[in-house]
Amino acid sequence: METKELKVLLKLLGCEGYRGKLGEIKPNSKTTIAEAQSLCKKLADRDLLELTAEVTKFKIEPAGKTLLNSDIEDLPLSEESINVLNACAEKTIQPSVLKKILKEQRQTILQDLVDRGFVKAVESKIVSVTLTERGKVFLRDEYVDMSTRRNLQLMASQLTNYLQFMRTWLSDKSISATPSIPTTSGEKSLATSADKPTDDEILALIRKLDREFNTDNYLPIYHLRAKLQPLMIRDEFDNALYRLEGEDRIQLSSLQEALHYTPEQVAAGINQVNEILFFIIVN
Repeated sequence: METKELKVLLKLLGCEGYRGKLGEIKPNSKTTIAEAQSLCKKLADRDLLELTAEVTKFKIEPAGKTLLNSDIEDLPLSEESINVLNACAEKTIQPSVLKKILKEQRQTILQDLVDRGFVKAVESKIVSVTLTERGKVFLRDEYVDMSTRRNLQLMASQLTNYLQFMRTWLSDKSISATPSIPTTSGEKSLATSADKPTDDEILALIRKLDREFNTDNYLPIYHLRAKLQPLMIRDEFDNALYRLEGEDRIQLSSLQEALHYTPEQVAAGINQVNEILFFIIVN
């Protein structure tokens, strides 16, 4: 992940509900709006951000022209939507041209027409971004900086945002945890770790995934982590693999070439001082 992309995410952690306007989450004061939009689109492509965009230029699609030229008396559109189609029937226009439609209604109507294939958004701009659940998991459990020499030059506010994000998560996790209930002899406590897989179950899952993905006993860790992520935090997962390796039931092999994997897949490995443990081999 680029440093600027990381800073966008860290700035977003300081926004209410992890939702912010484009100007609020620029990596630094020198970042242009165009560059910020590009960074956000890259993060959205990786499902780390959800974008809210507005149409700034649009034109009619063939389906929209066909609808306007049809003899149907009751068109399946509101009067406002028909006004939009008529307005852009001959050329590409901007929403500001739609004088007959209230400003606060224009984007809703335009987006509906775009979704239905009657209008094409020629240009659009991002107005706000929201951190997705996938983005939270990435920041909390998966992000690893592979360059040990890179100077991130984080601002104190960005580090504070991340620390507060982690404190909130730990607090929520503590509140949601089921307390242990004393039981009489022969009864089982309601608060057990039964939902966490045992080492034997993890080993069985490794074999199953190896067959499923046909990895020839060279399973990338990200396949296993994706399956166990809801049940085990990163440290629990890593320690389970260390135990299996210590018992000589598996081997952990390092990644030599990262070009064939996404940054998220690489980050799912186990980071060591000079290497990333990335493959699981069953003995």
